[in-house]
Amino acid sequence: MNRLLSLVLVLTLFASGCTKLREVDIKKVDIKSFQLLNTSAANIELEYLIQNPSGRRLIIESASALLKRSGVDFATATMIKADTIPPRTQSLYRASFRIEVSDPLALLSMGLNLSKWSYKDFRVDARATIKASGRGKKTIKFTDIPLENLINRL
Repeated sequence: MNRLLSLVLVLTLFASGCTKLREVDIKKVDIKSFQLLNTSAANIELEYLIQNPSGRRLIIESASALLKRSGVDFATATMIKADTIPPRTQSLYRASFRIEVSDPLALLSMGLNLSKWSYKDFRVDARATIKASGRGKKTIKFTDIPLENLINRL
């Protein structure tokens, strides 16, 4: 799940061209806290080191992803809150996500040993809205992207 959340965060920041976000660099992502809410939901807080050389303050207003396995919805990730990233800085920031497994029985049938899961079996639909200071909002959408390809690019 850490890679899924990292992917959503990276795609959110890199894919928008509204403020030269191609120059934005996420150097490190760590899970700071994991809180299991019930058998099918958890809250995860990520801490990421990011460099924003652009002249705009970046605000990730929303981000969500749908993880599919064999064409069936497996889990959803929804951003709960994120920090505002000031211009021309490099620092640590945090983002919180809620992960909900769509079908807990599918999770059990795959086995709980995450290291044996194959990324080839998963595809991602993602959507994020970024607001840059002094500019409008930009919504980024990705549909049916292989998870393995996205992780390899990162």
